[in-house]
Amino acid sequence: MFQDEYLRIIDSTNDRARELAEKGGPHGSGVVAEQQTAGRGRLKRPWFSPAGKNLYCSYIIRPVVPFSEYPRLTLVAGLAVAHFMNDLLPGRVGLKWPNDILLGEKKCGGILCESVLSQDRHTGGYAIVGIGLNLLLERNELPEELRDRATSLLIEGGPRLMPLDAFNVLRRHLLACIDDWQKIGFQWILERWSSFDIMVGRQATWVTQKREVVTGVSLGPDSSGQLCIEDAQGTRHLVVSGDVTLAREL
Repeated sequence: MFQDEYLRIIDSTNDRARELAEKGGPHGSGVVAEQQTAGRGRLKRPWFSPAGKNLYCSYIIRPVVPFSEYPRLTLVAGLAVAHFMNDLLPGRVGLKWPNDILLGEKKCGGILCESVLSQDRHTGGYAIVGIGLNLLLERNELPEELRDRATSLLIEGGPRLMPLDAFNVLRRHLLACIDDWQKIGFQWILERWSSFDIMVGRQATWVTQKREVVTGVSLGPDSSGQLCIEDAQGTRHLVVSGDVTLAREL
């Protein structure tokens, strides 16, 4: 049985979901809010979060895999979101490693997974899967500086889907993908994730945490889920952390 919270406004659904997980919140339970005041994405970037327009949610996930494999959950969740969005706008959905959801060439959403090895032996390890999706935004509601690189389901001609409905349907996709990961393995997930990959074969630039710049062709994620970039000299680099952009974004 899920134990969900539906909130009008909150600073961060991820933070609240973590509090519930520490109290034993069951696998698949979630927090969904009409508005976030401190929504964040990867690398602690802020997420544009107007009230009532988009999906702002976080799920408590307790995967039956070694804790060392929890980082793969970002790609598992990405596949779930891609399946969900593809049902609404077939053939329009793309994934950009590691956590961006796109419609066409524009960003429509993102994923933030946070893994916790709890000190409480009763709760054990768990992860929080935070997902933000632009659903009902009109183009004129986007900040002008985002209009050339962000979009929404509605802007792209998709159905007028309410956030709470999206929360429940997306959960089914997420739990199904997690079940496949546990039963079939990560390679099965990776093959399907790669079918949505918009980066593979394209020029990309990786700015490492040390501010070093690596430019080359994206070869897609390797068997562990890390992105591989091959530079002009044929050297392959595994992206561990930092920022990756497509050449057109520079």
